[in-house]
Amino acid sequence: MSTQQTNTDRRTTRQALTRDRIVEAAIALVDEEGPDALTMRAVAERLGAGTMSLYRHVPGREELLDLVLAAMAAEVPVTPLTGDWRADLAAIARDVRVGLVRRPHLTVLLTSRAGRGLAELPMLDRTLAVLRAAGFGRRGAVMANHALGNYVAGAALWEAVGLAGETGQARAERRQAAADAIARLPTGQFPGLDWVGPKLVAGTVDERFEAGLAFLLDGFEVSLARRKAGA
Repeated sequence: MSTQQTNTDRRTTRQALTRDRIVEAAIALVDEEGPDALTMRAVAERLGAGTMSLYRHVPGREELLDLVLAAMAAEVPVTPLTGDWRADLAAIARDVRVGLVRRPHLTVLLTSRAGRGLAELPMLDRTLAVLRAAGFGRRGAVMANHALGNYVAGAALWEAVGLAGETGQARAERRQAAADAIARLPTGQFPGLDWVGPKLVAGTVDERFEAGLAFLLDGFEVSLARRKAGA
């Protein structure tokens, strides 16, 4: 191979390296190994490129993490609003849950990198608009948003890696093992567990999520009723 051809091949490789390709490789790395595994060198190895060549497109690791977060957040579904605040908040919660379960590390990125970029702002603005229309004041809307976000993030994390963090037969076996362990406990040692028995692990992840969401939205309704009564 001639030197001229080699130089041409290298130029072609450099031209093929784009910010989009770098972000795609970074997302794949985060999906597989988590945010801590993301380094410029690791991404470069995935692309078959030199580490320094990445800096022509992305200033550094922190900026690359911001781009990864933005790309992941953009994949969260967005259900059209209806004007019914309860239905709209439920739809937002379900949409975010889908996005977080699809990419479990998105939960960590959203919480650890809040305020660095614009990735989470469309979701936040959308939720605050619904809460405002429902009748919440400024502080109440912020607190309600925190409550909703914390619930969805916790539920999604539990679904992805907790007791529900398996699928199909494996999930059923884990749940049965938990039920069996509770059943073997001495009667009277944990009266609350004696009372609920096998129902502690009953219900699908969808049923559990919807039940918790309904409890939360019921609380919002009570808070709004109190606010209106005191107006």
